[in-house]
Amino acid sequence: MRAPLCGSLLPFVLLWGCGLPSPRTPVPEGAAAFDAATDLISLHYDHAPDRDDGHSAAADRTLLEAVYGACWLERHVVAVSGAHGWLGFTFNPDSDAVMEGAWGDRGGWIRAHRDRERAVADLAARWERALEAGGDVWVKEGGSSDLTAGVVRRIRAQLPGIDTKQRIHVVQHGNYNEWLTWLGAWWYTRRETDYRRIANANAYLNVAGGDEAFEAAARSHPIFGPVWNAAFEYYDPRTRLDFSDTGELLHVLGLGEVGIHEFGERFLRSDVEEQAGCA
Repeated sequence: MRAPLCGSLLPFVLLWGCGLPSPRTPVPEGAAAFDAATDLISLHYDHAPDRDDGHSAAADRTLLEAVYGACWLERHVVAVSGAHGWLGFTFNPDSDAVMEGAWGDRGGWIRAHRDRERAVADLAARWERALEAGGDVWVKEGGSSDLTAGVVRRIRAQLPGIDTKQRIHVVQHGNYNEWLTWLGAWWYTRRETDYRRIANANAYLNVAGGDEAFEAAARSHPIFGPVWNAAFEYYDPRTRLDFSDTGELLHVLGLGEVGIHEFGERFLRSDVEEQAGCA
């Protein structure tokens, strides 16, 4: 998500100070790495106020299905919309069409804007199943950390034997989403999880004016085309192509900083096969 002018963040400026950086947190040697056999990815989209989450939802679905296959998604991915903090009044309800297109056919998605308490309970239930089965949880934080903090609090109350600092990994980029988190939730998430602050992915997954070659490949893809078309109807890629929040997912999967051109070459391949059903 792009950072607006300081004046538009006045409520938080009073607490944080405009431009106050949150330092990148390098991953120590020997730190936990994602295990596709056991772990769960929790994809958090705020859809408030910017519309870049629509492009990120399409990119996340494309990336994960291209790498692991469609059936894997139902067991190892949970998606949630409305993962916002104090800017919830700017939520874009027409983002529902993108979420349904990207995640409606693979386990569905959770509507945190409509019912925050139920979303916390539903997310906690999914996380708990993965944790109790021996897996870790990886949060792709595409918004503020208010929702994440609520789920972590519930996990710690219901599963006191789980070391959330070791088993729940939160990946975030940029100051902007941290500024949009209520201060207590931000500190709690940093303290009680393996919180990883990565470099801002807007540097390589965000281009003003779009990318015609990428747009054409995405729109025409035999499997992912409908998802990208829904995302592009929601947010015109000729204005901006921006799936910068997918940078967190690239980090979770250990893929590094993959730019827009390379992303298209690697994950919008024509040889990705559609799966008829899952056992």
